[in-house]
Amino acid sequence: MMAIPYHLLKACGSFIFAAQGSNIHSFNSALEHISTWKYPVKQEDESSGQSTEPRDLPALEGPPTKRRKVEDGQESTSNGHATEPANGQGKSKSVDKYAHPAYEKPFIQGLYATTDGRHLVAITGSDKTIWVFEHDGAGNLKQLSQRAMPKRPCSLALTRDNRTILSADKFGDVYALPLIPAPSFSSSSSTATTTTTPQPLSRSATPALPPKPQANELTVHTKRNLRALENQKISLNRKAQQQQQQQESQQTQPQFEHTLLLGHVSMLTAICVGTERVAADREREYIITADRDEHIRVSRGMPQAHVIEGFCLGHEEFVSRLCVGPGGRREILVSGGGDDDLFVWDWAKGRLLGRAGVLEHVKGVIGESVSKVAVTKLLGCLWKGKACVFVVVERLPAVFLYELLEDNTLQHRETVRLPGNLLDVEVIELSGEAQRLLAAVDFDSSTDEANRSSSSLIILDKQEAGWQKSKVENLPAIGDINISEDELQKILYTTESLRKLSDFD
Repeated sequence: MMAIPYHLLKACGSFIFAAQGSNIHSFNSALEHISTWKYPVKQEDESSGQSTEPRDLPALEGPPTKRRKVEDGQESTSNGHATEPANGQGKSKSVDKYAHPAYEKPFIQGLYATTDGRHLVAITGSDKTIWVFEHDGAGNLKQLSQRAMPKRPCSLALTRDNRTILSADKFGDVYALPLIPAPSFSSSSSTATTTTTPQPLSRSATPALPPKPQANELTVHTKRNLRALENQKISLNRKAQQQQQQQESQQTQPQFEHTLLLGHVSMLTAICVGTERVAADREREYIITADRDEHIRVSRGMPQAHVIEGFCLGHEEFVSRLCVGPGGRREILVSGGGDDDLFVWDWAKGRLLGRAGVLEHVKGVIGESVSKVAVTKLLGCLWKGKACVFVVVERLPAVFLYELLEDNTLQHRETVRLPGNLLDVEVIELSGEAQRLLAAVDFDSSTDEANRSSSSLIILDKQEAGWQKSKVENLPAIGDINISEDELQKILYTTESLRKLSDFD
């Protein structure tokens, strides 16, 4: 039994939202707990054995649940729940790494907020769902929608008007979804670029049998006619298979408005939106995407996202994170991933402006034996009046502070050590110009039990004498769960797995 740490943070004005497993907690700037949103799951009625859906929650918008092939007559679904044997014996062939038999709720894999702070958007992993919440300005969330995507989203971005969600998935596609779904949407109202969403077929409907030719082997006698009969059967069977595949495809189409914008041939890892001023009173929007194959692509914004404006090429390993406009410098893009350095770009021109080392500073924390890094977050912001980027590296008990200088070079300023592996970091804006950092920390097995059972949120205050660290007390606990540490590690640490194995590994 072990507790789940807070693993994702998102600042929304003077409020902080923190994900812990499948729950989202809200705090004010003083880190006082306000409310909790819990993932809706079926609750078993112990007396009757019946399962009931939670009330006051909208129905899931998305494709019907897919069924997986399992052993010994079991039946498993792709809704993020663990497989249950049909006869009490046997095991499932595949178990989703974002779900666990003792914890049947998908982990939250991403948190995003609109620039006006009125909405929060979240991704849950194994059910491939995008959740939209309304923020009342006091730290309370109201669920507006939940939409299950065809493929698992890996990263989201919001357009500058806060009306559209851009969803990048692990199959290389980028979809556009309205932030607030229309009250009624039908396939007849979709545009030419919008994926049509026909009504799903009934589960009980039996697919039509393939038509049979009027002739048969008993009525045809010549070899030529027999060959023609066989070819006719093959053609009819092929048409029947195509119809069945089309019906199955229609069944799995999401029943909400979504537009396919662009695609990569590789797994997408990050997406962001950049803007460029093209006239005194007009700006043009661009979609910047990164993938596992070291590419950074700059595409036009909607509705011309299929037009590729250029590439930012230079990475030799996967690109996992993008950060546009640190400190308001909108012409600058900072990228990081599996390379030893961070890259600084003039993204509109596709020009590399400079590189800043990361591996050398990682070695200063955990020793010279380390040879690879995996960047898990780039947080660009104004810190103490300067354009800065906070860098989080996977499985590292520290955060790095870089400053973006006037000549567009990135300079390492500080390494802030932490009592456990850093999972996420956010800047909290206090009254006036005061700022502080909030870090979500994972205390691994090498940490003493007293620290592991205490708070996983650490406040970092910059003082003249150095960084003052303090734990956030009186946090709501999700409770211990029956999950091994190895399984939890696989959920929390996924970036290094993007690295391709060479012939020498």
